[in-house]
Amino acid sequence: MSLQASGTASERAPEAGRLLLEARDVHVWYERGLPAERHALRGVTLGILAGDRVGVMGGSGAGKSTLLHVFARLQPPGTGEVWADDPHGRLPSLVFQFPERQLFAETVREDVGYGLREGGAARAEVDPRVREALEDVGLPPDDFAARPPFHLSAGEKRRVALAAALAQRRGIVLLDEPTLGLDLDGIRRLISILERMHARGVAYWVASHDADFVGATCTQTVVLDEGRVVFQGPAEQLWRDAERAAAWGVRLPRESALADRLRSCGVKGLPPRPTPQQIAGSLLALWHRR
Repeated sequence: MSLQASGTASERAPEAGRLLLEARDVHVWYERGLPAERHALRGVTLGILAGDRVGVMGGSGAGKSTLLHVFARLQPPGTGEVWADDPHGRLPSLVFQFPERQLFAETVREDVGYGLREGGAARAEVDPRVREALEDVGLPPDDFAARPPFHLSAGEKRRVALAAALAQRRGIVLLDEPTLGLDLDGIRRLISILERMHARGVAYWVASHDADFVGATCTQTVVLDEGRVVFQGPAEQLWRDAERAAAWGVRLPRESALADRLRSCGVKGLPPRPTPQQIAGSLLALWHRR
């Protein structure tokens, strides 16, 4: 693996569309040379751009988590390279599939501030950034900062892990199956958090089986199948073809699946991911025609 860097560091959000990080012709094997060898990524070339809101989808074992780990430098490529537009080599923030396993400190404050302290942030800077991050994820610091993280609900633990990522103010956040174990209220909160992150200029990639969540938070999609990139483009394009998506182990958002079913029954004019109002309008128009 080689890691290259260029450009200058800035606290300001980078210009939308600028290449920030790229995996180039990356192959990853697990247990290579052994009977259980698995070729997890096969010649993957993908770049993260400033302003990205990308959903990484595919069936179980397609390589989604491995891809995020490669971007975060937790998994070195067997062959290929990872390039970064950052002379200081700052890594993306990664929120693991079970982020509560990332929590280890005695208080929420210590957990959220750990990456800042280890990264050399000035002591006077740590507490304000921790408080700001907790506010961002809907955990008022006066109520939560001094609490042990292990006594929180699953959704609150997820938000603490996300606050730890936000406190570092990195330009890229990677989330691996962030909706696992969350109830509807927790998912709504997470959607709101991602909207605020994006408004601040943070690019995020989400690996998820949850098509409803991807549909609500991502404008672009990448689909992996057996370690290969089989689709990359606007999410709306993916939602147009239920048969092709299913062949790759991707379920459509509920609205898109309903629209696909209605089209087969003769309902016309529905977009790939219609709103309830658009569905109702199309059904009403069909009723009037008949």
